[in-house]
Amino acid sequence: MKIAQYLEAARRLPIISREELTGDAPFVILSPHPDDETLGLGGLIAQARSAGQEVHVVVLTDGAGSHPNSIEYPPEKLIDLRKAEVRAAGEILGMDQACVHHLDLPDTKAPSEGPAFDEAVRFVSELLSRTGAKNLFVTWDQDPHCDHKAAAALAASVLNDNPVVHLWAYPIWGWHLDTEEHLPGEPRGYRVHIRSELTIKQKAIAAHASQMSSLIGDDPTGFRFTAETLAPFTTDYEYVFEIPA
Repeated sequence: MKIAQYLEAARRLPIISREELTGDAPFVILSPHPDDETLGLGGLIAQARSAGQEVHVVVLTDGAGSHPNSIEYPPEKLIDLRKAEVRAAGEILGMDQACVHHLDLPDTKAPSEGPAFDEAVRFVSELLSRTGAKNLFVTWDQDPHCDHKAAAALAASVLNDNPVVHLWAYPIWGWHLDTEEHLPGEPRGYRVHIRSELTIKQKAIAAHASQMSSLIGDDPTGFRFTAETLAPFTTDYEYVFEIPA
């Protein structure tokens, strides 16, 4: 199936409520960078927190790669800024800051194997065990970004140690794949209706100002979302793809 057809089919997936998707038990979101959790699942987070449900976010990388040539924001300052943005967005969505965890792996160099990868797997596995979470959300393995693929590999490895956990994928850069490429099969999963949470989600997205605005103006090669790249995340739905056990 061509990517264009695959994504169009994804937009027609069945609608599922938060309660049907996760119940009231805690759940965990793996976010490759300090903003992916807000973009992909900000509405679900807001719904869950409004209902008193425990949500944990594990941010894999430090986010220092978005503006590598900035003088005003050298790596350590940019890392601090992006952590502050995660806190600000989390507060808007109702997150308990004690439930936001940073692994501080290097941006654009998140490992898919080796000691640092194994340590990240242990951390997430222990978090799932400690919280009793039965659902783990991670970026789609078809997202064309190395850190997103590393996050998907991490989640798959975690599942080996936690077979009772249900794994879901949320697309980020997958929405912008070359539409002429092909993917096997058809999408399986659900849409979560978030119209009531959309305004809150948009405010949380805006809290990631380093990625959404001209806040960092001294790096012409720096990353910034455009209206086009942001569009998939400001609709009435969020999407989760089912990952077979």
